[in-house]
Amino acid sequence: MSFNSLAIEEILMIPKPAQQARSDGRRDFWNQFYESSAESWELSLPSQFAAFVANEIDRKAHVVDIGCGNARDSFFFSRHGFLVTGLDASEVAVASAREHTKTQGGDGLEFAITNLKDGMVQQVLSNRRAKAVCIYARFFLHAITDDEEDSLIDALHEGCQPGDIVAFEYRTLADRDTTKVAPPHFRRYLCAAELDEKMKQFQFTKRYGVEGVGFAKYKAEDAIVARAIYEKGL
Repeated sequence: MSFNSLAIEEILMIPKPAQQARSDGRRDFWNQFYESSAESWELSLPSQFAAFVANEIDRKAHVVDIGCGNARDSFFFSRHGFLVTGLDASEVAVASAREHTKTQGGDGLEFAITNLKDGMVQQVLSNRRAKAVCIYARFFLHAITDDEEDSLIDALHEGCQPGDIVAFEYRTLADRDTTKVAPPHFRRYLCAAELDEKMKQFQFTKRYGVEGVGFAKYKAEDAIVARAIYEKGL
């Protein structure tokens, strides 16, 4: 485990009960966040990353949107003909997304809850609904712990087939001290080279990568992020 990729909270030696409390606190934060925005929910524009990825993958692919949140990117992919499975740890987010599929979603759009350690990712991948699969995770890796990241990559290694695509966008180490718009909450800051090496160890070859600003600008915040596309090898 690299020191540089750790969040401030991760640097301390935190007892397991405190780790569980922090995990519960993160889930509570996001449940409250999505609860507060439920009444004003509207089908918003997709992220820049979703539009980018949609042009890079097979138009008949099954997109697995991990950390789907308010599901704006899940709905975007669905509206453009992709089969989509949205996964999130927030019960509120998943319930809201399911409710809005009644008016905004297609037959190929579904949602489920996962904590990354319950086997749901592997189950979704084993029940793939298309020959081509794209694992899509925007602003997710930096919102989970190192241990959860390991669980996710283990699941992708186990469940992905050769040729499957993994698309990540996440905050880098350089973004640690930049202006943030959202309320303070748990974040990690990742080293792209370290993630590339880890993915390589699990048989994922990097096909594209870039790091900088201008990819995820939102109001006064212009996050320093990395984008990467990997392909599962033999």
